[in-house]
Amino acid sequence: MNIPKQVKVGGLFYKIEETEEPILVNNQLCYGLADYGTETIKLSNNLQSQRVKEATFLHELFHCIFRDRCIESEDEEYLVDVLAKGLHQVIIDNPYMFEKENERIFDPAGYNPKFG
Repeated sequence: MNIPKQVKVGGLFYKIEETEEPILVNNQLCYGLADYGTETIKLSNNLQSQRVKEATFLHELFHCIFRDRCIESEDEEYLVDVLAKGLHQVIIDNPYMFEKENERIFDPAGYNPKFG
């Protein structure tokens, strides 16, 4: 799985940043953070593996989707976590699912991850 440099969710383009700085939420160290104000998804460079980084990206992406779709739940963290882990496993098990004839599917928004 390739983590893009940006991702469009609804009408917003979120920049993906990897950071060496600790990511703290409520004084708790986190692997990632979706910052809605700056439209940024931050990922820690201190993650154990590429797969953990991918799962963390999907986790934060689901937070952005929940916000865009106005989904509110007391169980948001749990829901985001199980959805991200489930989708990550599907992507790992079906690596060509999003490709067509060895090319990425056309993005109507004009974003092409090959060109950043």
